[in-house]
Amino acid sequence: MSRIMNNLSGSRLGNIIEALGKAAKSLECYFAVLLIFYETVFHWLITGKYGEYLMLKMIFGLLFGYLVGMLVSLIGGLPAKITGLVLTIVVMAFFIAHTVYYGVFATHLSLTGSIGTADQALDFTDVIASELKADWWKLLIMILPLVFYIVFVWKKWNFKRHNVKGYLFNAAGLVAVFIVMKISVSASDDGLYSPAKLVDNYQSVDMSVRKLGVLETLYLELFNSDNKGKVSFHDEGNPLYIDDMTEDTTEVSTEVTTENGTTEVTTTEEPTTEVVIDTSPNVLDIDFDKLIAEEDDPDIIALHEYISSVTPTNKNEYTGMFEGYNLIFVVAEGFDGYVVDKQRTPTLYKMIHQGFYFKNFYTPLWYGSTLGGEYADLTGLMPMNGGYLSMARCGDRQNDMLFTLSQQLLKKGYKVTGYHNNDYTYYDRDISHPNMGYSWYGVGNGWEPERYESGGQLWPQSDLRMIDTTFDEYAKDQPFHTYYLTVSGHVMYNFGGNEMASRHRDLVENLDYTETTKAYIACQYELELAMASLEKKLEDAGIADNTLIVLVADHVPYDNKEVVDELAGKELGNTFEWYKNSLIIYSPSMDKYVEIDKYCSTLDILPTVSNLMGLPYDSRMMVGQDILSDSPALVVFNDRSWITDYCMYDANDGEVTNLTVRQVSDDYIDSINKLVSNKFNMASSIVNTNYYSVIDEAVYGNGVNEHNER
Repeated sequence: MSRIMNNLSGSRLGNIIEALGKAAKSLECYFAVLLIFYETVFHWLITGKYGEYLMLKMIFGLLFGYLVGMLVSLIGGLPAKITGLVLTIVVMAFFIAHTVYYGVFATHLSLTGSIGTADQALDFTDVIASELKADWWKLLIMILPLVFYIVFVWKKWNFKRHNVKGYLFNAAGLVAVFIVMKISVSASDDGLYSPAKLVDNYQSVDMSVRKLGVLETLYLELFNSDNKGKVSFHDEGNPLYIDDMTEDTTEVSTEVTTENGTTEVTTTEEPTTEVVIDTSPNVLDIDFDKLIAEEDDPDIIALHEYISSVTPTNKNEYTGMFEGYNLIFVVAEGFDGYVVDKQRTPTLYKMIHQGFYFKNFYTPLWYGSTLGGEYADLTGLMPMNGGYLSMARCGDRQNDMLFTLSQQLLKKGYKVTGYHNNDYTYYDRDISHPNMGYSWYGVGNGWEPERYESGGQLWPQSDLRMIDTTFDEYAKDQPFHTYYLTVSGHVMYNFGGNEMASRHRDLVENLDYTETTKAYIACQYELELAMASLEKKLEDAGIADNTLIVLVADHVPYDNKEVVDELAGKELGNTFEWYKNSLIIYSPSMDKYVEIDKYCSTLDILPTVSNLMGLPYDSRMMVGQDILSDSPALVVFNDRSWITDYCMYDANDGEVTNLTVRQVSDDYIDSINKLVSNKFNMASSIVNTNYYSVIDEAVYGNGVNEHNER
């Protein structure tokens, strides 16, 4: 009897082992393991750790892999084998693209946001090649599944279809995995940007990839990125004001020497000499209650309710300081303040230190590289983090760009032009920039590039030449607003393919830097020459004292952190200081500089310049704020990190760096996180609903009534 039982047990064990062996060689198992492998490897390569939500990413990999395997198994035979090979190559290429993209741009790849600009990736072939060369070992790991498929799966696995019972069993298994996924996601609902919140309301490709993985992010982009009707705002109160810092009196300290030789300090309060300054709020006359009552779109109603609750910034002693002035606005490619040197770049140094000198200015790295940075510079709003390029979407949908300087100054009768010394259609700027009001010129539309003797175009083109060949086109028509988007500071930074670096190689030959840093300094020197030429032309035309110059970077040199480290003289790593930069707001008419300690960023430029030029705008409708106002500081970054007057907060690890002796509370951190979330929601909703057209219609009667259809 025992022998019979042993035989039965052995038979059952053998059957179980055989069944497991067959299951292990099934397409469901293969694709599940394949996607789990790529999610795990990508997580390890990018984050350098296994901690944050790795198990959840593996569950998503299991779910999607199991589903794909079931679908491929329905084909069966040789066609299934070929399909499996093709899908393995596609998945491998997809994860390699994600790895390389992050290595180049320091942000994650949004497939839907990149489709429209795929052809322009050819302009980054040298950068991509450099990244492939540097990270060859990562790519080698990515290729391993393909090798496994060819060597083992193709030759040894059977690709027969399952019977009905097999498919029913697999379907039950898929349902079980789906339930496990739903439970895991629900259990992760532990914060403002928890995986559960991101699944329900996709907001950011970077946050989603970091917490949900590449596959779930792709799914959300394709099937759950339309958040219409989901716009909501947190009740954060007014968290930037920890306490009332306003003083009505000025303390005066006086040293008094007593008879015994000791020194005493007495403090008296003297009344502040009041200068009559208009400190009324910078807002437009808008009846939000009326707009809410007349509106049907729930997203626009949510915006009305939130914006009407925002504390506006106030006018100040600098309001209208440059009213009626000409305005030249420069967005400088890859510019970093660490490159500025008093002897080597005297014009840039003078403009930084003899105008408004911003000691704590930051250039966050926004999604979309130059276009994202340009969007923040020109609109006071951060761009969407994946899914679409905000500037391009505004152009495609002909969104009302009510508060841009171009639109505001057109209303004042200014001549408004824009120039770019690269292809004028790049990133669809031939659509977006005329939509903002610029008469837009570039290569292919009125601006002739410099060429080699062979006839080919120089790369990159000269900023100096762009200034010299365009100045006379607008300088005679005052008042004017001219926008320059430069390209001389573009990657790659070398002396073999960068014409501007080669042109100024003698200037940097003896500097104690690496070749890459020397090349960066050399190509940025072209910007110095351009600004020197611009200032001289303004002086010669007799209009320098009636012209305001604004210059800001589109982004830091994101693919060359080692360059910034060298110029800074220390390793900045991934800290906030890597994004520290210089902002120029300068006019030769200024008889003294103004030093600003306040923390500020690119988002603050539009409201600050609007206030300086005395333009009517509504400070509640921009994420940025007038730097010169008495409002508390707020600098936000793409990953939802932030800086206030009291601390720096790194959203990646929750680390808080105090900037004062005051220790901030957890409640304070939570309230600022809610505020930052509201700002991101507001920025994306303004674009998606064409919200400014509603305000334009309400205030000026110029809006687009069909905003809900856009």
